[in-house]
Amino acid sequence: GKVGETKSVNVRFPDALKNKELAGKDAIFDVTILSASKRILPEITDEFAAEVRPGLTAESLKDELRKAVDGQDAQEYMGARNEALAKAVSEIMDVDVPDTLVTNSAREKYAMMMTEMRGSGMADEEIKTLISPENFIKYKDIEKPDIIRDFKVSMAVDEIARLESIKVPAYQVEEQMQSLKDQATKDGQSTEDIDDEQTRRKVESTLERRMVYDFLADGADLAVEYVDEEGEFDEALMEKLAADSLAREEAEKEAEAAAEEA
Repeated sequence: GKVGETKSVNVRFPDALKNKELAGKDAIFDVTILSASKRILPEITDEFAAEVRPGLTAESLKDELRKAVDGQDAQEYMGARNEALAKAVSEIMDVDVPDTLVTNSAREKYAMMMTEMRGSGMADEEIKTLISPENFIKYKDIEKPDIIRDFKVSMAVDEIARLESIKVPAYQVEEQMQSLKDQATKDGQSTEDIDDEQTRRKVESTLERRMVYDFLADGADLAVEYVDEEGEFDEALMEKLAADSLAREEAEKEAEAAAEEA
């Protein structure tokens, strides 16, 4: 395909999908090609290394590249490690999550999904047909497990941070805040749109969670298991695709019903 072209991709949702309304069913996703590129790798020579940075040799450049790749691998491992720790923490947390909290969180996510649909080009009239108590209840039921899990993890992280006196250094929060503002400026967005107080709380919470995960990892017996993912499917991705597909299907039905009534 070429840049700008839209292709239809046929997907069959796995039979093991938790959402039984879509498990085993076929779906069609329209995918637009936004960009295309071809990677050309240069030969690493002393001359090329010197162009990268004066005084750099081919061997020292290779050493830096190895360190960069190792660092990237470490970051990828860190994500999997943190996900495993979060899962373990949520499973041992014995706490009843109020339905009011679940509802409020689901409402925020539902509103965000509507905003994303508008951003993807869906007409406001079609979006309005989605906003109904019945559709929200369906969405809430889909998101409820993730909301409860995240609430339990947040409670555990806060308590561990309190008991172990884990505090995020102020300079790290400031550095992250500045990084967000720099990125907004780079993307052509106004930094005035960034709510300093609200963003600061989110940044501090994210950094605190990372520090708690590091603390837990130091005292945990963790083993890295490399899995051949060929032939496997990403259940989380499939669940999200299923939820989005279900929402679009409901929107189309509501839009057709509204058109018939008119």
